[in-house]
Amino acid sequence: MELKSKEEMRNEILQSWLRSAWVYPVRGPENRLFLRLTPGGRLKMRKKIGELESTLEVKGEELVRQEQEGNMPLDRDRLELVMMVQAYTSERRLIESQGLSLGTPVVSLEEDEEEED
Repeated sequence: MELKSKEEMRNEILQSWLRSAWVYPVRGPENRLFLRLTPGGRLKMRKKIGELESTLEVKGEELVRQEQEGNMPLDRDRLELVMMVQAYTSERRLIESQGLSLGTPVVSLEEDEEEED
């Protein structure tokens, strides 16, 4: 089995999300390409976050913190959970910034405390 870099794993995960229709590409400012979650993708991601947290016995928010600090072991499931938590949280923030309500989040990342001070 060939070892993969973090970027290769990240691209593989994004490709699987595209194939499964969890995300779709959108052109943004300055013609940049962004991936947005589909409504069905958001629901599937909620379920998968819970499953991965249970299987890995760690909260997604904790893994995001570890990844930001550079302390997370290179593991596909852990990386996918981090990516899901980040994608799910940013999508919710975007939707809520437009004045829409989505109910109770399955996970939520706190804003950087430095930004709040």
